[in-house]
Amino acid sequence: MIKGLRYAPGTERSSVPLDQAFDTKRNSLGFLRMVFAAMVLFDHAFPLGGFNHGTDPMWGWTHGQESFGGLAVAGFFVVSGYLVTRSFTESRTAVRYLWKRVLRIFPGFWVCLLVTVAVFGTIAYVFDHSTLHGYVFGHPDSPGGYLGRNALLQMNQYNIDGLLSTTPFQHSGYPQAFDGSLWTLIYEFKCYLAVAVLGVFGIFRWGRPAVLVLALALWVAQLQDVMHPSRLRGIPVIGDPNMMILGFVFCLGALLYLYRDKILLSDTMALVAAVVLVVGMRPNLYYAVGQVALAYLCFWLAVRLPLDRFDRFGDFSYGLYIYAFPVEQILALYGVYRWGLAAYVLLSLAIALVVAMASWFLVEKPFLRLKRLQLGELPAAATPGIPPGWRRVWNPRLRFAGGTAGAHARAPRTRPYGHEQLTPPPPVRRSPPPTMGPRVPGGPPARTPDQEVETPR
Repeated sequence: MIKGLRYAPGTERSSVPLDQAFDTKRNSLGFLRMVFAAMVLFDHAFPLGGFNHGTDPMWGWTHGQESFGGLAVAGFFVVSGYLVTRSFTESRTAVRYLWKRVLRIFPGFWVCLLVTVAVFGTIAYVFDHSTLHGYVFGHPDSPGGYLGRNALLQMNQYNIDGLLSTTPFQHSGYPQAFDGSLWTLIYEFKCYLAVAVLGVFGIFRWGRPAVLVLALALWVAQLQDVMHPSRLRGIPVIGDPNMMILGFVFCLGALLYLYRDKILLSDTMALVAAVVLVVGMRPNLYYAVGQVALAYLCFWLAVRLPLDRFDRFGDFSYGLYIYAFPVEQILALYGVYRWGLAAYVLLSLAIALVVAMASWFLVEKPFLRLKRLQLGELPAAATPGIPPGWRRVWNPRLRFAGGTAGAHARAPRTRPYGHEQLTPPPPVRRSPPPTMGPRVPGGPPARTPDQEVETPR
């Protein structure tokens, strides 16, 4: 028996399937996401503050394979792959699933753009010019352009009015930026869309091996790119190295969910995964075996760590991720980096955490309440002859067997996930069926609002 793992009755063994060990309400994913966001902040402190010639120590130790920030972003995408795939399978329709994903990523992102223009940009402009005159107009990279060109997640403009030219980041070799963390969000949302497409075609119900094949294809493609850079350039999806790498680790998280009844958690396997991850970084084997080991470790830690109440006050990881970079830039502008790495990182973390809390309580949490908004849905009778996978895009009556969707009870699971059959539409009744009810015995517990959302990073 593994001390600390949460077991279902009668499963006290040396290894436990992930679906039995992982409690959707009591796990440490909230803590891990905060750690990942803090790792990104720490990684950016080196180029933003000019420490260690602008590179974090892991980059040199791994021979340029990965950095602290890159490792954290990979962890974000693994967790996101698991939770987002589960979100689709538990959503009544693909439209509702996409609605939840839009609510999670766009409001916080849009407000971050506004705060960058209205607060961080004005502070930097006053620092350079001692006035706000000319801030809004007169520059090709104007504040308005920053908002308009970046509104759809694709970052097309990073700087505003040519500011921040006196910070150490100016000498890092990277283009100057107010928020260099936002580039990953477009890849996160592309993964959301990919999940919707696969789900609509019934891949998660009837074709789980197809996701495994997709992951293997991305794995081979990224190895090819590592050995022969630029050979795949121009090819859709795999021609973008970031899409290959982040898409692969997202697929790993999705596979952990789809095969959660077969993947075993054990301390021994976690130790092997840790050794593979660390040792694999030295002889340039991170992209061959390290990412798989990282994905396993993420969920072993989520089960093993006794920090399941860490995010009981809210999920501040998304806010910390998107606001840490501009906070560090402004502190560098005022010379805080001269106080040393520790002081610079701790002060940046403290300020960014306060801003992240404000983002959660004032923006993210209020918008997430809208996920229960009733969207337009077509009745089953209005979609005759349409394949079930496509009909499920709109039809709320076609549900998976097992689990819950919001407050709607479902039939208990009778077969392993991946082989469930769609339940037929209920017969027409004179009185409408109840929409609220207790959780179905045997089905997975309902997910809390905080755990149903993810942070890119």
